[in-house]
Amino acid sequence: MKKILIVIAMLLFVVAAEAKRSRSLVEVEPKASLYIGSVRFGIGCDVIFNPLKTVGFRFSGTELSFGDDQTQLYLNVSFLNSSLDALIYFPMRGMQPYVHTGIGILILDTDPGDSNTFFTIRGGLGLNYPWSRGTNLFIEPGVIITDPGDWGDTDVIFRLSVGARFGVLK
Repeated sequence: MKKILIVIAMLLFVVAAEAKRSRSLVEVEPKASLYIGSVRFGIGCDVIFNPLKTVGFRFSGTELSFGDDQTQLYLNVSFLNSSLDALIYFPMRGMQPYVHTGIGILILDTDPGDSNTFFTIRGGLGLNYPWSRGTNLFIEPGVIITDPGDWGDTDVIFRLSVGARFGVLK
């Protein structure tokens, strides 16, 4: 098992060293989002890991969501409201378009000892605008499809996010 972990670590190091990236290996993404379908606003922060030149992975960090007569804070350390998205960048100079797609999970405590689990599929397009070295501005329209299982009907929410990406680790 130890040898397998060492080989995987070496492979990740080689892939990260060989990928001539125009973006950082790790990026922090503060953003503001408008959700249409259930009128909500959100302010949050995500982390992006870019192991290859054309592929990145985004993990949702935290979001303060307000609207629809409720305010919620999602702190995804406990994985109770987390999502993992893949970002597929199109190689272009200047403004860089990309496609994002992913899955998510939301666990809500409804009664003492009872909870509901919601699964989400998300996807959309995005556009990075290079602001300075290691900093990009972005706009990202997308859709989130939520399946609450037996608890209700499938819900479709459109999201428009804007923000910045700051390179933390080159």
